[in-house]
This record gives sequence, structure tokens and C-alpha cells, in this order.
Amino acid sequence: RNTTDGAAVSASPFSRLAIAHCISAAGDALVTLALAGSLFFSISPDEARARVALSLVLTMAPFAVVAPFLGPAIDRLQGGRRFIVLGAAVGRIFSCIFMAASVHSLLLFPAAFLTLVCSKVHIVAKSALVPAVVSSDAELVEANAKLAVGAAVVGLLAAIPGVAVLKLFNAAAVLRLGSIVFFAAALASLRIMPARIDRKPRP
Repeated sequence: RNTTDGAAVSASPFSRLAIAHCISAAGDALVTLALAGSLFFSISPDEARARVALSLVLTMAPFAVVAPFLGPAIDRLQGGRRFIVLGAAVGRIFSCIFMAASVHSLLLFPAAFLTLVCSKVHIVAKSALVPAVVSSDAELVEANAKLAVGAAVVGLLAAIPGVAVLKLFNAAAVLRLGSIVFFAAALASLRIMPARIDRKPRP
């Protein structure tokens, strides 16, 4: 019985979302590490100032791009929220591959912008999915806290091999590793299933 109960817990809707989210966080950590290594640490201080300013623009811009459109889109696609998580992972697979091939080119910046947009899409879609993978509204706060802590821990752990790859090889190798991690996130997102149907207001 204990074995059966353990299997049920490990395959719960929330745990499946948590796995996909934490793997995604690991990929984001690798991308951040690779961009830091390629944009700032390998160039002169004067060039770094301009790139820091550009990176700040790239960091904030996705909020402006995603916010007006993603919320209404998610509302219309109540049954497809997990596919938005999948799409965000797939988008980052290709953007990481493209960034790896464009580390020393200005093409790195639009690819980095796409990666950040996909990351924000994932975060918003994940937040919209949480109510559907818990059994009651009372569990929402605890579920969100677990997701936040889990993502932070996994992100820190992912940085350890990321730093090793960056030191032994280069930023492009870290980005290729990131694309593999996002592939795993995409596979994990396919297993996300809601615990309850999105509720509609009662008449």
C-alpha cells in the first residue's frame, strides 16, 4: 500500500508541474550564466557598460511584450495552458541553439530577447496552471511557495555544472547544455495534467 501511495504522490498533477517548472528554472540559470560569461566577462569595461544597458532593456522588455497579450490568450485557452508551457520550452530550445551559434555576433541579442520572452511566458502560464493542479484553493499558497523554493534550489544546483562547462569550454557550450535541459523541460511538460477542470462561475 505504501508503494502504491508513493507512486500516486510522485505522479500527482502538482508534482508533474513542479518537475517541469524546476527543469525550466535550471535551463534559465544556464542561459543567465552563459550570457553573463559571453556579454560581460570577455570584453573590455567600456564595451561592458553598453552591453549592461542593453541587457537591462532586454530583461525588462519581455514584461511589456508579454503582459498585454499573454493574459487574455491564456484566458481563451483554458484547456491549453500546459501546451503554452510546452511551447515556451520548445522556443528556448531553438533560441539556445541559435545563441550558441551567435555568441560573438549581434544576432545574440534578438535570440536572447526571444529566450527571455519565452521565460516570462512560462512563468505566467505556470502561475495560471497552479490552481488546476491542486485539489483546493487552500493549497494555492503552499503550492506557489514550493514552486518558488524548488526553482531557486534547482537553479543554484544547475549553476554548478554550468560554471564547470563555462570554465572548461565556453559560453556556447553552456547554451547547448541549456538546450538539452529545455528539451527535458518540454518532455516533462507533456505529462502535466490538471487535477480538476477549470471552474466556471455557477449560474
